[in-house]
Amino acid sequence: MFVLMPIMVMGMFGYMYPSIPKANVAVGSIPSAFPNLRLALVRDDYSSVADTFAAAFTDIAQSQKLFRILAYTDYSTARQAIVRGDLSGIVRIPEGFGSGILSGMQGTVELTVDETDSQVAAVVQSEVRTIVGIVSARMSTSIVKSMIGDKMSPSFVIQPVSVSGVPLISGNSSGFQFLAPGFMALTVVMGTLLGVGAAIAKEKEQGTMDGLMACPISMTVVVVGKTLAQTIRGLIQAMIVLGISMVLFGVRVYGSPSIMVLSLVLGVMSFVGVGIILSTLAPDQETAQMMMMLLLIPMMFLCGVIFPISQLPDWLQLIGKSLPLYYAADALRRVMVLNAGLDVIGKDLTILIVYAIITMGVALLIFRKTMAK
Repeated sequence: MFVLMPIMVMGMFGYMYPSIPKANVAVGSIPSAFPNLRLALVRDDYSSVADTFAAAFTDIAQSQKLFRILAYTDYSTARQAIVRGDLSGIVRIPEGFGSGILSGMQGTVELTVDETDSQVAAVVQSEVRTIVGIVSARMSTSIVKSMIGDKMSPSFVIQPVSVSGVPLISGNSSGFQFLAPGFMALTVVMGTLLGVGAAIAKEKEQGTMDGLMACPISMTVVVVGKTLAQTIRGLIQAMIVLGISMVLFGVRVYGSPSIMVLSLVLGVMSFVGVGIILSTLAPDQETAQMMMMLLLIPMMFLCGVIFPISQLPDWLQLIGKSLPLYYAADALRRVMVLNAGLDVIGKDLTILIVYAIITMGVALLIFRKTMAK
Protein backbone atom coordinates (compact mmCIF):
# COMPACT_ATOMS: atom_id res chain seq x y z
CA MET A 1 0.00 0.00 0.00
CA PHE A 2 2.95 2.35 0.61
CA VAL A 3 3.84 1.87 -3.08
CA LEU A 4 0.33 1.92 -4.54
CA MET A 5 -0.77 5.09 -2.74
CA PRO A 6 1.92 7.44 -4.14
CA ILE A 7 1.62 5.92 -7.62
CA MET A 8 -2.17 6.43 -7.64
CA VAL A 9 -1.95 9.97 -6.30
CA MET A 10 0.94 10.82 -8.63
CA GLY A 11 -1.06 9.59 -11.61
CA MET A 12 -4.11 11.54 -10.50
CA PHE A 13 -2.28 14.84 -10.05
CA GLY A 14 0.04 14.25 -13.01
CA TYR A 15 -2.88 13.94 -15.41
CA MET A 16 -4.75 16.71 -13.61
CA TYR A 17 -1.81 19.03 -14.27
CA PRO A 18 -0.65 17.71 -17.67
CA SER A 19 2.70 18.41 -19.24
CA ILE A 20 3.07 21.05 -21.92
CA PRO A 21 5.29 20.02 -24.84
CA LYS A 22 8.15 22.30 -25.76
CA ALA A 23 7.30 24.27 -28.87
CA ASN A 24 8.16 27.46 -30.69
CA VAL A 25 5.39 29.72 -31.91
CA ALA A 26 7.78 31.25 -34.42
CA VAL A 27 7.87 28.00 -36.38
CA GLY A 28 4.13 27.50 -36.22
CA SER A 29 3.86 25.13 -33.27
CA ILE A 30 1.87 26.18 -30.20
CA PRO A 31 2.02 24.06 -27.02
CA SER A 32 -1.23 23.07 -25.34
CA ALA A 33 -1.94 21.43 -22.00
CA PHE A 34 -5.59 20.78 -22.94
CA PRO A 35 -5.90 20.15 -26.70
CA ASN A 36 -9.15 20.44 -28.67
CA LEU A 37 -11.19 22.38 -26.15
CA ARG A 38 -14.61 23.41 -27.44
CA LEU A 39 -14.65 27.14 -28.23
CA ALA A 40 -17.54 29.15 -29.68
CA LEU A 41 -16.99 31.82 -32.32
CA VAL A 42 -19.75 34.44 -32.37
CA ARG A 43 -19.76 37.03 -35.14
CA ASP A 44 -21.65 40.29 -34.89
CA ASP A 45 -19.57 41.80 -37.70
CA TYR A 46 -19.51 40.41 -41.27
CA SER A 47 -17.07 42.79 -42.94
CA SER A 48 -14.23 41.51 -45.10
CA VAL A 49 -11.76 42.26 -42.29
CA ALA A 50 -13.85 40.21 -39.87
CA ASP A 51 -14.03 37.41 -42.46
CA THR A 52 -10.23 37.38 -42.73
CA PHE A 53 -9.76 37.42 -38.99
CA ALA A 54 -12.31 34.66 -38.33
CA ALA A 55 -10.86 32.41 -41.04
CA ALA A 56 -7.29 32.85 -39.82
CA PHE A 57 -8.26 32.37 -36.16
CA THR A 58 -10.20 29.18 -36.94
CA ASP A 59 -7.41 27.79 -39.11
CA ILE A 60 -4.71 28.27 -36.44
CA ALA A 61 -6.90 27.04 -33.58
CA GLN A 62 -7.90 23.83 -35.35
CA SER A 63 -4.67 23.08 -37.21
CA GLN A 64 -2.72 23.35 -33.93
CA LYS A 65 -5.43 21.27 -32.19
CA LEU A 66 -5.89 23.96 -29.58
CA PHE A 67 -9.66 24.33 -30.01
CA ARG A 68 -12.62 22.88 -31.79
CA ILE A 69 -14.27 26.00 -33.18
CA LEU A 70 -18.06 25.96 -33.12
CA ALA A 71 -20.04 28.74 -34.85
CA TYR A 72 -22.87 30.30 -32.82
CA THR A 73 -25.29 32.88 -34.17
CA ASP A 74 -25.60 34.91 -30.97
CA TYR A 75 -23.75 35.41 -27.70
CA SER A 76 -26.62 34.48 -25.35
CA THR A 77 -26.96 31.01 -26.87
CA ALA A 78 -23.21 30.43 -26.58
CA ARG A 79 -23.28 31.67 -22.98
CA GLN A 80 -25.94 29.12 -22.09
CA ALA A 81 -23.74 26.44 -23.66
CA ILE A 82 -20.94 27.43 -21.24
CA VAL A 83 -23.37 27.24 -18.32
CA ARG A 84 -24.36 23.72 -19.41
CA GLY A 85 -20.69 22.73 -19.63
CA ASP A 86 -20.70 22.30 -23.43
CA LEU A 87 -18.08 25.00 -24.08
CA SER A 88 -14.86 26.18 -22.51
CA GLY A 89 -15.11 29.70 -23.87
CA ILE A 90 -16.51 32.19 -26.37
CA VAL A 91 -14.67 34.46 -28.79
CA ARG A 92 -16.93 37.25 -30.00
CA ILE A 93 -16.20 39.57 -32.95
CA PRO A 94 -18.25 42.66 -32.05
CA GLU A 95 -20.10 44.89 -34.46
CA GLY A 96 -17.87 47.59 -35.93
CA PHE A 97 -14.72 45.44 -35.69
CA GLY A 98 -13.85 45.72 -39.38
CA SER A 99 -14.80 49.37 -39.89
CA GLY A 100 -12.72 50.34 -36.86
CA ILE A 101 -9.59 48.66 -38.24
CA LEU A 102 -10.12 50.18 -41.70
CA SER A 103 -10.34 53.63 -40.10
CA GLY A 104 -7.04 53.14 -38.33
CA MET A 105 -8.38 52.13 -34.93
CA GLN A 106 -7.32 49.03 -33.01
CA GLY A 107 -9.84 46.21 -33.26
CA THR A 108 -10.90 44.28 -30.19
CA VAL A 109 -12.40 40.82 -29.85
CA GLU A 110 -14.23 39.76 -26.69
CA LEU A 111 -13.40 36.60 -24.76
CA THR A 112 -15.59 34.80 -22.20
CA VAL A 113 -14.36 31.68 -20.39
CA ASP A 114 -15.87 29.04 -18.12
CA GLU A 115 -14.86 30.34 -14.70
CA THR A 116 -15.82 27.15 -12.84
CA ASP A 117 -12.42 25.66 -13.78
CA SER A 118 -9.73 28.25 -13.15
CA GLN A 119 -6.93 26.18 -14.69
CA VAL A 120 -8.70 25.52 -17.97
CA ALA A 121 -9.89 29.14 -18.03
CA ALA A 122 -6.29 30.36 -17.73
CA VAL A 123 -5.22 28.04 -20.57
CA VAL A 124 -8.08 29.24 -22.82
CA GLN A 125 -7.21 32.88 -22.16
CA SER A 126 -3.52 32.31 -22.88
CA GLU A 127 -4.10 30.32 -26.07
CA VAL A 128 -6.71 32.71 -27.45
CA ARG A 129 -4.37 35.65 -26.86
CA THR A 130 -1.57 33.75 -28.58
CA ILE A 131 -3.72 33.04 -31.65
CA VAL A 132 -5.01 36.61 -31.77
CA GLY A 133 -1.42 37.83 -31.53
CA ILE A 134 -0.40 35.67 -34.49
CA VAL A 135 -3.35 36.81 -36.61
CA SER A 136 -2.77 40.41 -35.61
CA ALA A 137 0.90 40.15 -36.56
CA ARG A 138 -0.07 38.80 -39.99
CA MET A 139 -2.48 41.68 -40.54
CA SER A 140 0.13 44.19 -39.36
CA THR A 141 2.74 42.66 -41.67
CA SER A 142 0.44 43.11 -44.65
CA ILE A 143 -0.31 46.73 -43.74
CA VAL A 144 3.34 47.63 -43.04
CA LYS A 145 4.54 45.94 -46.23
CA SER A 146 2.16 48.04 -48.30
CA MET A 147 3.56 51.15 -46.63
CA ILE A 148 7.33 50.49 -46.74
CA GLY A 149 7.59 48.22 -49.78
CA ASP A 150 10.89 46.33 -49.92
CA LYS A 151 12.94 48.80 -47.87
CA MET A 152 13.08 46.54 -44.79
CA SER A 153 11.45 43.51 -43.26
CA PRO A 154 7.89 44.15 -41.96
CA SER A 155 8.58 41.86 -39.00
CA PHE A 156 11.47 44.15 -37.98
CA VAL A 157 9.19 47.17 -37.96
CA ILE A 158 6.43 45.38 -36.02
CA GLN A 159 8.60 43.51 -33.52
CA PRO A 160 12.33 44.22 -33.68
CA VAL A 161 13.09 41.88 -30.74
CA SER A 162 11.75 38.36 -30.19
CA VAL A 163 12.23 35.61 -27.62
CA SER A 164 13.47 32.10 -28.36
CA GLY A 165 13.04 29.49 -25.64
CA VAL A 166 16.05 27.37 -24.66
CA PRO A 167 15.10 24.25 -22.64
CA LEU A 168 16.80 23.75 -19.30
CA ILE A 169 16.71 19.96 -19.68
CA SER A 170 16.46 17.72 -22.72
CA GLY A 171 13.14 16.15 -23.62
CA ASN A 172 9.65 17.37 -22.82
CA SER A 173 8.89 18.82 -19.41
CA SER A 174 6.33 16.83 -17.49
CA GLY A 175 4.16 17.20 -14.45
CA PHE A 176 5.26 13.69 -13.52
CA GLN A 177 8.89 14.81 -13.55
CA PHE A 178 7.96 17.33 -10.85
CA LEU A 179 5.78 14.93 -8.85
CA ALA A 180 8.01 11.84 -8.80
CA PRO A 181 10.82 13.22 -6.55
CA GLY A 182 8.29 14.66 -4.12
CA PHE A 183 6.38 11.41 -3.86
CA MET A 184 9.59 9.46 -3.44
CA ALA A 185 10.42 11.67 -0.47
CA LEU A 186 6.86 11.36 0.84
CA THR A 187 6.94 7.57 0.51
CA VAL A 188 10.16 7.42 2.51
CA VAL A 189 8.71 9.69 5.18
CA MET A 190 5.42 7.76 5.38
CA GLY A 191 7.23 4.45 5.61
CA THR A 192 9.52 5.81 8.29
CA LEU A 193 6.87 7.40 10.49
CA LEU A 194 4.25 4.68 10.19
CA GLY A 195 6.88 1.93 10.39
CA VAL A 196 8.37 3.34 13.56
CA GLY A 197 4.88 3.75 14.95
CA ALA A 198 4.17 0.07 14.36
CA ALA A 199 7.60 -0.99 15.63
CA ILE A 200 7.59 0.94 18.90
CA ALA A 201 4.00 1.85 19.82
CA LYS A 202 2.72 -1.66 19.05
CA GLU A 203 5.52 -3.32 21.01
CA LYS A 204 4.85 -0.99 23.93
CA GLU A 205 1.14 -1.80 23.80
CA GLN A 206 1.71 -5.55 23.61
CA GLY A 207 4.43 -5.55 26.28
CA THR A 208 7.17 -6.99 24.06
CA MET A 209 9.18 -3.77 24.42
CA ASP A 210 9.58 -4.55 28.14
CA GLY A 211 11.09 -7.91 27.25
CA LEU A 212 13.41 -6.23 24.75
CA MET A 213 14.55 -3.77 27.42
CA ALA A 214 15.43 -6.71 29.69
CA CYS A 215 17.95 -8.00 27.13
CA PRO A 216 21.66 -7.24 27.70
CA ILE A 217 21.70 -4.42 25.13
CA SER A 218 21.51 -0.66 25.52
CA MET A 219 18.47 1.42 24.56
CA THR A 220 20.63 3.21 22.02
CA VAL A 221 21.20 -0.06 20.17
CA VAL A 222 17.43 -0.67 20.10
CA VAL A 223 16.80 2.77 18.60
CA VAL A 224 19.64 2.38 16.07
CA GLY A 225 18.25 -1.00 15.03
CA LYS A 226 14.78 0.47 14.47
CA THR A 227 16.35 3.36 12.54
CA LEU A 228 18.39 1.12 10.22
CA ALA A 229 15.40 -1.12 9.55
CA GLN A 230 13.18 1.81 8.57
CA THR A 231 15.95 3.42 6.48
CA ILE A 232 16.41 0.26 4.41
CA ARG A 233 12.67 -0.19 4.07
CA GLY A 234 12.18 3.42 3.00
CA LEU A 235 14.92 3.22 0.35
CA ILE A 236 13.42 0.05 -1.12
CA GLN A 237 9.99 1.67 -1.30
CA ALA A 238 11.40 4.83 -2.90
CA MET A 239 13.25 2.81 -5.54
CA ILE A 240 10.07 0.88 -6.36
CA VAL A 241 8.14 4.16 -6.74
CA LEU A 242 10.90 5.52 -9.00
CA GLY A 243 10.96 2.38 -11.13
CA ILE A 244 7.19 2.36 -11.62
CA SER A 245 7.24 6.12 -12.36
CA MET A 246 9.86 5.59 -15.07
CA VAL A 247 7.88 2.77 -16.67
CA LEU A 248 4.36 4.24 -16.43
CA PHE A 249 4.95 7.99 -16.57
CA GLY A 250 8.24 8.39 -18.46
CA VAL A 251 10.11 9.94 -15.52
CA ARG A 252 13.85 10.28 -16.05
CA VAL A 253 16.77 10.76 -13.64
CA TYR A 254 19.17 13.35 -15.03
CA GLY A 255 21.44 13.58 -11.99
CA SER A 256 23.74 11.31 -10.00
CA PRO A 257 22.03 8.20 -8.54
CA SER A 258 24.44 8.23 -5.59
CA ILE A 259 23.50 11.81 -4.66
CA MET A 260 19.83 10.86 -5.06
CA VAL A 261 20.26 7.95 -2.64
CA LEU A 262 22.14 10.19 -0.20
CA SER A 263 19.24 12.65 -0.24
CA LEU A 264 16.79 9.83 0.43
CA VAL A 265 18.86 8.47 3.33
CA LEU A 266 19.08 11.89 4.97
CA GLY A 267 15.35 12.36 4.39
CA VAL A 268 14.71 9.12 6.28
CA MET A 269 17.11 10.05 9.08
CA SER A 270 15.45 13.44 9.54
CA PHE A 271 12.11 11.78 10.28
CA VAL A 272 13.13 8.69 12.25
CA GLY A 273 13.58 10.79 15.38
CA VAL A 274 10.15 12.38 14.90
CA GLY A 275 8.59 8.93 14.55
CA ILE A 276 10.31 7.67 17.71
CA ILE A 277 9.19 10.73 19.69
CA LEU A 278 5.54 10.43 18.63
CA SER A 279 5.35 6.65 19.06
CA THR A 280 7.06 6.83 22.45
CA LEU A 281 4.73 9.52 23.78
CA ALA A 282 1.57 7.90 22.39
CA PRO A 283 -0.26 5.61 24.85
CA ASP A 284 -1.15 3.07 22.14
CA GLN A 285 -0.55 2.25 18.48
CA GLU A 286 -3.83 3.76 17.25
CA THR A 287 -3.04 7.11 18.84
CA ALA A 288 0.49 7.04 17.40
CA GLN A 289 -0.85 6.37 13.89
CA MET A 290 -3.36 9.21 14.17
CA MET A 291 -0.67 11.62 15.38
CA MET A 292 1.55 10.70 12.46
CA MET A 293 -1.23 11.04 9.88
CA LEU A 294 -2.04 14.45 11.36
CA LEU A 295 1.56 15.41 10.55
CA LEU A 296 1.75 13.69 7.16
CA ILE A 297 -1.38 14.98 5.45
CA PRO A 298 -0.61 18.73 5.79
CA MET A 299 2.99 18.10 4.74
CA MET A 300 1.81 16.77 1.37
CA PHE A 301 0.46 20.24 0.53
CA LEU A 302 2.85 22.48 2.49
CA CYS A 303 6.21 20.99 1.46
CA GLY A 304 6.07 21.16 -2.34
CA VAL A 305 5.20 17.50 -2.95
CA ILE A 306 2.06 18.07 -5.04
CA PHE A 307 2.52 21.67 -6.20
CA PRO A 308 5.13 24.41 -5.73
CA ILE A 309 4.71 26.14 -2.38
CA SER A 310 5.29 29.50 -4.08
CA GLN A 311 1.52 29.42 -4.73
CA LEU A 312 0.87 29.52 -0.96
CA PRO A 313 0.66 32.64 1.25
CA ASP A 314 3.93 33.71 2.82
CA TRP A 315 3.03 32.47 6.31
CA LEU A 316 2.16 29.01 4.97
CA GLN A 317 5.42 28.95 3.01
CA LEU A 318 7.27 29.57 6.29
CA ILE A 319 5.51 26.59 7.87
CA GLY A 320 6.32 24.39 4.86
CA LYS A 321 9.97 25.41 4.92
CA SER A 322 10.20 24.59 8.61
CA LEU A 323 9.54 20.89 7.85
CA PRO A 324 12.30 18.52 6.66
CA LEU A 325 10.12 17.01 3.91
CA TYR A 326 10.44 20.27 1.97
CA TYR A 327 14.23 19.99 1.88
CA ALA A 328 14.20 16.29 1.06
CA ALA A 329 11.79 16.85 -1.86
CA ASP A 330 13.71 19.93 -3.06
CA ALA A 331 17.06 18.09 -3.02
CA LEU A 332 15.63 15.08 -4.89
CA ARG A 333 13.91 17.28 -7.46
CA ARG A 334 17.05 19.29 -8.21
CA VAL A 335 19.16 16.15 -8.55
CA MET A 336 16.68 14.16 -10.63
CA VAL A 337 15.38 16.96 -12.87
CA LEU A 338 18.19 19.53 -13.04
CA ASN A 339 21.26 17.30 -12.58
CA ALA A 340 22.32 19.33 -9.54
CA GLY A 341 25.45 18.41 -7.61
CA LEU A 342 26.32 18.47 -3.92
CA ASP A 343 27.35 22.12 -4.17
CA VAL A 344 23.81 23.06 -5.23
CA ILE A 345 21.83 20.96 -2.74
CA GLY A 346 24.34 21.38 0.10
CA LYS A 347 21.96 23.66 2.02
CA ASP A 348 19.12 21.12 1.79
CA LEU A 349 21.34 18.27 2.95
CA THR A 350 22.80 20.34 5.80
CA ILE A 351 19.33 21.18 7.10
CA LEU A 352 18.33 17.50 6.91
CA ILE A 353 21.46 16.53 8.89
CA VAL A 354 20.68 19.15 11.54
CA TYR A 355 17.09 17.88 11.77
CA ALA A 356 18.35 14.30 12.11
CA ILE A 357 20.82 15.15 14.88
CA ILE A 358 18.36 17.23 16.89
CA THR A 359 15.36 14.90 16.55
CA MET A 360 17.41 11.75 17.21
CA GLY A 361 18.98 13.35 20.29
CA VAL A 362 15.56 14.33 21.66
CA ALA A 363 14.13 10.92 20.70
CA LEU A 364 16.83 9.04 22.62
CA LEU A 365 16.25 11.14 25.73
CA ILE A 366 12.47 10.64 25.61
CA PHE A 367 12.80 6.95 24.77
CA ARG A 368 15.16 6.31 27.70
CA LYS A 369 13.02 8.29 30.11
CA THR A 370 9.76 6.65 29.04
CA MET A 371 11.11 3.08 28.94
CA ALA A 372 12.78 3.47 32.33
CA LYS A 373 9.41 4.03 34.03
